[in-house]
Amino acid sequence: MKQAYYLAQNKIDYIVFHNTKKVSELLYNQGFEPPKDPVELVEAIKELTRKKGRKFLEELVQLHPDKNAILSLNTSKKTSNCGACKKDNYDDKGNYCANCGHSNYMGSGDEDSFLGQFDSYKDTELEKYYRGIVRKSNEAPENKNLAQEVQMIWNEIRQRKAKQKSTEQTSQHAKDRGITKDDLLLFGVVFFAGALVGHGLKFNFNNGK
Repeated sequence: MKQAYYLAQNKIDYIVFHNTKKVSELLYNQGFEPPKDPVELVEAIKELTRKKGRKFLEELVQLHPDKNAILSLNTSKKTSNCGACKKDNYDDKGNYCANCGHSNYMGSGDEDSFLGQFDSYKDTELEKYYRGIVRKSNEAPENKNLAQEVQMIWNEIRQRKAKQKSTEQTSQHAKDRGITKDDLLLFGVVFFAGALVGHGLKFNFNNGK
């Protein structure tokens, strides 16, 4: 349970460690054999979330062990607009969206888990989220957690663009190297030599006649 306590900062870890049986059934219904080790189950769920995207995440959120309590208290708790799904189901006190399960960065130091929420986001979706969090940060300049979140999301966007640019350059380089001058010269020599050999064989064959 100590391990689960440390992982409770991340919504996926929290759901898996506190509702292992139902999460295993969800993974099984997706066509995968669920690992018995809870830590491995967490990694499997995160990987499937990256592949399936927000639709799968919403199914996972339905298995949140505190879902009923969260929903029943939504009327009495202060809720706001969720920066991820844009629904007014974000519990500010609990740092949890009852609709999509998104959690804001709370300065916990668990940056990897926080950024893992965006693995399924397309570049345009992430940039849209970034614009929203920048607006919130500008409205509350004293909020250091918001400022840190802005920086982390910006770094994620920058790394994605750098990776995409590197991939495009590699692809273009390979395309440019498709046929070089040396290749054309080699093809010409081979063709010319082949023509001479063919002519010689024909000449010999005719002479043989």
